[in-house]
Amino acid sequence: MNRLPLRRSLLVGMVLLTTVALLTAGVVSTFALRAYLLARTDDQLSAAAALARQRFEVLSGVPGGAFHAVVTPTDYLVEIRQQDGTLTRLGSAPPAEPLLDRAPAPPRDGRTSPPTTLADGAWRVVTLRVGNAAVLIALPLTPVRDTVRRLVLLQMTGGAVVLILLAGFARAVLVRGLRPLDRITETATAIAAGDLGRQVPVDPERARRPRTEVDRLTLAVNGMLNGLQSAMAARIRSERQVRDFMADASHELRTPLTSIRGYLHLLRHDMVGPERRPDVLRRSDEEATRMSRLLDDLLYLARLEAEPQLRRDTVDLTVVARESVADLLAGQPDRPVALRCPPRAPVTGDEDALRQVLANLLANVRAHTAPTDPVTVAVTPLGDHVEVRVSDNGPGIDPALGERAFDRFSRAGTGSGSGLGLAIVTEIVAAHDGTVGLGPASGNGGTVVWFRLPTADS
Repeated sequence: MNRLPLRRSLLVGMVLLTTVALLTAGVVSTFALRAYLLARTDDQLSAAAALARQRFEVLSGVPGGAFHAVVTPTDYLVEIRQQDGTLTRLGSAPPAEPLLDRAPAPPRDGRTSPPTTLADGAWRVVTLRVGNAAVLIALPLTPVRDTVRRLVLLQMTGGAVVLILLAGFARAVLVRGLRPLDRITETATAIAAGDLGRQVPVDPERARRPRTEVDRLTLAVNGMLNGLQSAMAARIRSERQVRDFMADASHELRTPLTSIRGYLHLLRHDMVGPERRPDVLRRSDEEATRMSRLLDDLLYLARLEAEPQLRRDTVDLTVVARESVADLLAGQPDRPVALRCPPRAPVTGDEDALRQVLANLLANVRAHTAPTDPVTVAVTPLGDHVEVRVSDNGPGIDPALGERAFDRFSRAGTGSGSGLGLAIVTEIVAAHDGTVGLGPASGNGGTVVWFRLPTADS
């Protein structure tokens, strides 16, 4: 397992890889140069052997003079051993011991022997037979070794310089290139410490056009953090809503239960006369009915939240509005009602849920306006949406209350409703991909509540 940091691992890997490449190139080039120089030396020895054979024949058997003319004043070393054992050595700085004693015997067919290295690599020699004499021609390998040694020294010096420059450049590039990873680490550490709003800093230009993998990683991490932050915010908001909901529900249910228990206590201890008992029973029944409505509304909201996908049928809002107005007039026949709607206003949704929306809106009208106050229900097609507006000429609504009118258990004044009507309207309209709003009605005051739904053809 690699225990080095990523930056150091990459730097060490690059330096090692470059070192191996330089070593490989150096070894190959060194051996190639040495082979080339040896081949040049062998060519020179072969040419010298051929020339020596010709000169020996021309000088009519005077080998010393002939080879002296060939060798002097070059670096060649020539050794001639006559048939009687006489040894002649020509050349500068000959070795102490004759090379002919260690060289391979010259071929008897008159050819030159293959080049051989003698004296621990100090000489490159060929042998040949000229008449009855054995001849050795040699060249020192000192220039070859010096050239190779100089090449190796240059390669080592140049390689060291290249590695130092590469290490410095690679470190600078890695530090710059991996700096976003340091920012990601710092951001993750800050988030772990509780700073949930942190983001990885990123250049706007790189955010628009990511050029490297690190840029794309940074954008992906920021996207993930946005998702996490949104999820955390939604969770915190949901938990707060649940706490508020439970507190409000407990308070709303406690009131009718307290009243019912109080009335039952009076009846149980005969603290109410016979003439008042019907009124006490009536009040108890009203409180029980109120609690039942409240529980029904709570269960309906719970179902909407647990299963927001309602039926998707084609519903004519014109028909729904007409029948809802008829239901209102059945309970309040003296109320002036104006209905303005087109022949058809089709939307896609759950007909029962949409009827519940209009029923709740008209129930608010009944609860907060006088029975003789006029109400207007208007269904208006607006391009790819259909708008339904319910407006009245009642006392209107306080602007401060209007901001939270769609919250649960929000009531206007001392209304007797459950405070869940508009909250149910909001949930149903949202489940239909629509919008809902509230504001003051034009004209003689009052309130208008509207909602918009996509048409069936959009």
